[in-house]
Amino acid sequence: MRVAIVHDDLVQWGGAERVLEGLCEIYPDSPIYTSVFDYSNNQLVSRFANKKIITSFLQKIPGWKSFYKVMLPLYPIAFEQFNFDGFDLVISHTTRFAKCIITKPQTRHISYCHTPPRFLWHLSGEKNYGFLEILMSKLRIYDQVSAKRVDYFIAGSQNAQKRIKKIYKVNSKIVYPFVDLQRFEGVETFDGGYFVIIGRPAAYKRFDLIIEACKKIGVSLKIISGEFDEKQVVQILAGCKALIIAGVEDFGLASLEAQALGKPVIAYRDGGALETVIEGKTGLFFDHPTVDSLVKILRRFNDLSTSLEVGLNHWNKQEIKKNAQKFSKDLFLKNFQQTVVALL
Repeated sequence: MRVAIVHDDLVQWGGAERVLEGLCEIYPDSPIYTSVFDYSNNQLVSRFANKKIITSFLQKIPGWKSFYKVMLPLYPIAFEQFNFDGFDLVISHTTRFAKCIITKPQTRHISYCHTPPRFLWHLSGEKNYGFLEILMSKLRIYDQVSAKRVDYFIAGSQNAQKRIKKIYKVNSKIVYPFVDLQRFEGVETFDGGYFVIIGRPAAYKRFDLIIEACKKIGVSLKIISGEFDEKQVVQILAGCKALIIAGVEDFGLASLEAQALGKPVIAYRDGGALETVIEGKTGLFFDHPTVDSLVKILRRFNDLSTSLEVGLNHWNKQEIKKNAQKFSKDLFLKNFQQTVVALL
């Protein structure tokens, strides 16, 4: 069976690209079709060096790296231009427009979707785009139309499954992404006395809320947002008191990365965190996306960690690690393959 993989874009290394790497292990001979590929990104080049990468016409636009986000309306068109004649199966891996591809009836299209486009459906906290709302309305209609081209959806979480059902009116199977447990094997953890936030600095992640809450009670905070290499990220996580998540995550691999080191998570009670954090055992939730709500939980966390009654062993590192192990790479590879076979 000839298989092709379609990915939104390859411009930075993050959680989506880790999952893409996993898909490439399942289908090692499959080419990757994507809108643009940043060949100056050494991490991406080294990770996908052995893959055949096919890019869209957007790659040929001079200086595209400076304004590729502005080319938003062109992305659906770019994916429509790809030709998948000769392939039996195409797997689109997406949070945006990779599912917009067009396949002939004899070619099955499975979309592994972690969320419908967040910016398009106001899932990132945006309320109104002003005069651009006219464009967004047109793109929403197009997004729903293009979703009908998909033969089967696989959701990356229960949260994604609910969004897919609400927006596209279709059912989906769930296959959770994986955390690369090998990255954290043999790493010595310590209490560096600081909390940490990790991820791309998007507005919906609410870094501003976390920074303000930590300032308010005078606790140390470190931010990991792309300027550190892999080893540095692991080392910073190894020394944190806890990871803080204030946004509504699609799933949230960062939560599992912290737990893989036995570190608890403090998260807003919504989204993907509800599927990765066990309250009281691997972390705590705060109920409202406000500074005061987070401050209340930070104080409770500190009380639990310093109480003479429960001592520093309130957070059982091994139990926390066991929760992360439920999302291993081996389990992902097995579940994804079995799901695809069942769908076909």
